[in-house]
Order: sequence, then structure tokens, then C-alpha cells
Amino acid sequence: MDGFQVKRCWFVAKSLAAALVVFVAVPVSAQTAGRPMSFDVASIRQNVSNTGTCSPDQVQPTRNGIHMTNCPLLVVVGAAHIPRSGDPLGYLVQDRILAMPRELSQERYNIDAHIGDSDAEAWRDPVERTRMLHAMMQTLLAERFKLVVHREMTDKPIFALRIAKNGPKLKPAKSGDGEQARVMHPGAVAVPGGSGFFVRDPANGHIEIYGATIGTLALLLSGPAGRPVVDKTGLTGIYDMALDLGQAGLAADNSADIGPSVFSSLQAELGLKLTSDKDKVECLIIDHIERPSPN
Repeated sequence: MDGFQVKRCWFVAKSLAAALVVFVAVPVSAQTAGRPMSFDVASIRQNVSNTGTCSPDQVQPTRNGIHMTNCPLLVVVGAAHIPRSGDPLGYLVQDRILAMPRELSQERYNIDAHIGDSDAEAWRDPVERTRMLHAMMQTLLAERFKLVVHREMTDKPIFALRIAKNGPKLKPAKSGDGEQARVMHPGAVAVPGGSGFFVRDPANGHIEIYGATIGTLALLLSGPAGRPVVDKTGLTGIYDMALDLGQAGLAADNSADIGPSVFSSLQAELGLKLTSDKDKVECLIIDHIERPSPN
């Protein structure tokens, strides 16, 4: 993939990850036990004209399936497979999908897929619907693209979340447990792959987190930072936190300058900082993939 394609695909993935709120692990099936979950009908077509926009809402389930327009194949794979951390589209942060054939990585697809009547009742539950979507997307990719993958820990540049010079400025959570936090903050949603709940204002990037660990904060920072963020603070408490993520992104030299808003907010509001480092990061390795079979 050339530099332009990498940046363009990363921008699409980053925008999608910032907009998602609940992505969780693959579920117990509403279909026959032991049988892979699958859509009732699915159409996959390569978008050779590059028309349409792969927007954030297209990697979330619709009322009866999923509709994706002009989405890079990397985004399609990243929407189906998520890291064990539960980070939405986490594999698409800093190119964590590896060994994608060059000629396929630049291709874009339109996908229309619908569930069957037997799955309609379970699909109405928001949490179960997201779980079902992941399982069905994985089956679709395996059947139509012959996708085979495995996970592997690989050395990657990261941001280490550490305590700043003047010490942490953290407030213990007012809620004693997850259910209490949900009652106290009805507009918040569960953090995928983490603890507690959060609410984010997409207009200005302001985020409030309730009843969460610092590890959960690191998880939520990974998308905006453009790199995985690893908690190296040593803090073990449960906290309520608020900060401004702004329009974060990597500086041209890949330094920890991820935008004055989030960088200064971390230190001013929470007494924490991000520093460049290297660590083992979970990556998705493509063992085999083909162009999709005809509809």
C-alpha cells in the first residue's frame, strides 16, 4: 500500500473508531448452537468507481443487518475482528492488520447483508445485536473472502501512560460498582473491553468516564492517539475522570505531540502524561484471503 493509501485508510479507520461506542466480544449464537452465525442474505460488490463514503455509522448494525459503502477491505476486516481488549476497530490503529496482500488492501467494497427472521428478536437487543454482527461478519469474510487469520503479539511503537511530574489528580469514583454508575449516569454507555461507563461529545471531543480504571482510560485514548496506549502508571484505583480529547493525531515525527488539547488536558486535569515507547501489541495476521466469490 502506498503512503497516500495508508494515510487515507488510517484516517477512515480513526474516524470510525472515534464514533463507535459499544463493540464487544463474539457471542452465544441466537442460531443453532455450534453452528457459525451468518447473515440470511449478503451482497458483496467491489466499488471500482470509488463512489460513496465509508462513514462511521456504516460499521454499526442497522435494524436488520449492515450496509457498507466504498469501505476499504482493511476496514471491513477490522470491523469484524477486534482485539481481546475489546477496543473498537483496535486493529486499525497503527496498522495492526498485517500481511494483507497489496493488491487487495487498496480495494473498496459495498456490502449489504441482512439477518434472517429467526434472528430478529435477538437482534433487537442492542448488546446482542453488536455481538451478532461481529460473529456474522466473521462468517461472511471466511465464506466469501476465504479469510483465515490468527493473532500475534508484535513489537510496536506505543504511548505509555505515566504519572506526570506533579503527581496524579484523580477523583475516586462516586459510584461503588458498575450498576450504580449506570443509574447515576443514564446517558453513559459501557466501555468496550474495559470497566465503567463513558459519554463523549463528538462536537468537541470532551469525554467523561465513570467508575473506571486507568487501564480503561488508556483503552479510550488509543483511538484518538493513533497508537495503542498502555497503562504504566501503577495506579490501581477506580476513578471518575473528564478530559478533552480534541482532534488528536500523531505529529509528523511520530512524537508524543498528539495535539495540545488532549496532551495538556491529561496533565492539567488528571496529572498524567503520554510518552513514546515500545511494547508488545496484539496484531491480526492474515494467513489467507481472496477476492470475494460472486453474489
